[in-house]
Amino acid sequence: MKFNKTNVCLGAVLVFLGACAAPKPGTPEFVQKKEDEQQKAVTQAVGRTITNIPSWFTQPPVDLNSFYQTGSEVSQDLQQSIDDAVLGARSQLALRLANRATVIIQSFGNQTRTGDDEQINRLINTTRSNIAKDVNLAGYVVEKSEVIQEGNRYRSFVLVRYPLGENNKVVIDQIKKDSAAEFKLKASKAFQDLEREIEAAKKK
Repeated sequence: MKFNKTNVCLGAVLVFLGACAAPKPGTPEFVQKKEDEQQKAVTQAVGRTITNIPSWFTQPPVDLNSFYQTGSEVSQDLQQSIDDAVLGARSQLALRLANRATVIIQSFGNQTRTGDDEQINRLINTTRSNIAKDVNLAGYVVEKSEVIQEGNRYRSFVLVRYPLGENNKVVIDQIKKDSAAEFKLKASKAFQDLEREIEAAKKK
């Protein structure tokens, strides 16, 4: 087999030039090149993540009887990414439920109080604080979950559902802890309606 000396020489020159063009380790050019490569890898990973986001994550279901909340976290440990995603969803859910409970109690109070009622105001603040801190919400359900791989890490998407009937019970229980406020709020039609709704749900 004959070799073409011209081609061999040309190949050697290209290899030499390529070696010269590559920045040496430790130089600013080498560091910049590595940073550019890392940024490119991150951009590609983000692009893949966006493409793989579940539709139920960007458009959660709407239900008059339930709250839906999504969560997403990333970890090198598969189970950790799922657990963290659920925890994040529950935390956001707790804040939403605290706001809802506040609105409910305010509506009760508006039917029974006149002026600035310290007992009702105290109950509202206590309820908001207690529910917001309670991220271990009994009754929540993980409706959907999906995991995608990002390099050596896992990203989990979850969809959590919480029945509003459970939140109604929390509201009533919180009110009953404050006997003075309960005595006043029981006079409201909204309070009585909510109690009847809870009792009816127990029989189903």
